[in-house]
Amino acid sequence: MKKLTTCMALAVSLLAAVHARGQAPSAPGPSPAELTCAPAPCVLPPTLASEGTSLVTDTPIASNPLDQKTLLLGGDDWNCTTADVGFHLSTDRGSEWELAECMPGLQLGQFYYTAVDEPSVGYDLKGNAYVSAIYFYVTEEEDYGLVAVQKSSNGTTWGKPRAALLQSGVTTFYSTHLAVDASASSPWAGAVYVSGVLVSDQNYDNQVWMSHSNDGGKTWKQVAVDTVQKYPKAEEALTRMAVGKDGTVYVTWQRCLIKNDACHPASLVMLSKSVDGGSTWSTPIKIATVHDRSLPHTFEGVDNYPSIAVDNSDGPYAGNLYVVMYNWTGTYLKVIMIRSTDGGTTWSKPLPLAPKTDTHDQWFPAISASPGGLVGVSWLDRRNDPNDIDYQAFAAISYDGGKSFAPNWQLTQAFSDPEKGSGNNWMGDYTGNTWSGDDEFIAAWMDSSFSAYLQEAVGGVRLK
Repeated sequence: MKKLTTCMALAVSLLAAVHARGQAPSAPGPSPAELTCAPAPCVLPPTLASEGTSLVTDTPIASNPLDQKTLLLGGDDWNCTTADVGFHLSTDRGSEWELAECMPGLQLGQFYYTAVDEPSVGYDLKGNAYVSAIYFYVTEEEDYGLVAVQKSSNGTTWGKPRAALLQSGVTTFYSTHLAVDASASSPWAGAVYVSGVLVSDQNYDNQVWMSHSNDGGKTWKQVAVDTVQKYPKAEEALTRMAVGKDGTVYVTWQRCLIKNDACHPASLVMLSKSVDGGSTWSTPIKIATVHDRSLPHTFEGVDNYPSIAVDNSDGPYAGNLYVVMYNWTGTYLKVIMIRSTDGGTTWSKPLPLAPKTDTHDQWFPAISASPGGLVGVSWLDRRNDPNDIDYQAFAAISYDGGKSFAPNWQLTQAFSDPEKGSGNNWMGDYTGNTWSGDDEFIAAWMDSSFSAYLQEAVGGVRLK
């Protein structure tokens, strides 16, 4: 496990000196990050989670419900030699990280698939970790894609990948997501769900699908969530899921009319839910309308995933649903959130997360709810760059069920350049966040302040 740089350089050097003398500390004391964030509330110093060399983007993150100091972080990781998807593990709330897994290949019949994109992570109630990604088999003529899942009991040794979403013919799954039912009160506790959009390379038809497993990912059952959308109509991918404590599974995505390779005139944010463990799904409904666009002043495309969370606490806002996304106002990208108090039937008006004075671009929001019902949102924000180019990570927390949010937290002082990505107009697709109990809101994002390329950074807010 590599020691990563934090603002607490003195504490790091003292620990290094102890180990250099061959003496172990008498007890596992607080980490450097914890030492620099006291008294609470305070901002946790950002740490570098990836290797700092080749490009790493997309940052889904989850905490282990049995030990919430343990975090699992996914990434499109170009340091991996056998794949483009890797995962990192921390056992001290993000102060130190180690490479846990680069997803291995998958042989199915005559085809050998390689993990290429869209990492996702989750834990079940027993502390088992799950990861997923898109796998491709590429020929000179066609591409074939599926979604595969791996399982680990400890986050360091992993089983073989198993196909969770797979269709015959010249088809590919995009915009995938993994969610785990981690509620003891659910009749399907431990179930694993994978969503994705099935795209036919022959006629561009597309359709939202879901797959679920009730045996720890050994076997999977697939079912269509929506009807087939025929070009130029499209499910613009971008699926996201959340699971309620009663076992209800919610999935969000975008639907639009394609014109000139873009949604026109706007994207519809859709929602469907399953109350029988993923076997059947409700008729999709529109819950919001948003306008997407590329990141202004750059050539970077920025996907607009409608990230969803559910309050699984026993508090006054139990069962609330929250969806966060961005909307192009005509002059800048603005992060907004909507909420439902009736299981997704009706939704509130969009609530901005940044103050009215922030008229710079905000994008890549992610959302999660704490065990006690707090709601945390993190995103990328250009408010402190007068040229509206470079960004920092910000966050906001709601204590009243999403009715309002406390003043924003600035998670990093350093600026990041969105164009330090792959060089082909791609800085990644999404960020992530999670909770370590009700004490810490932990966010992960793409950051170029540590390296010449975008890397994975982890920070957040300690509340108490």
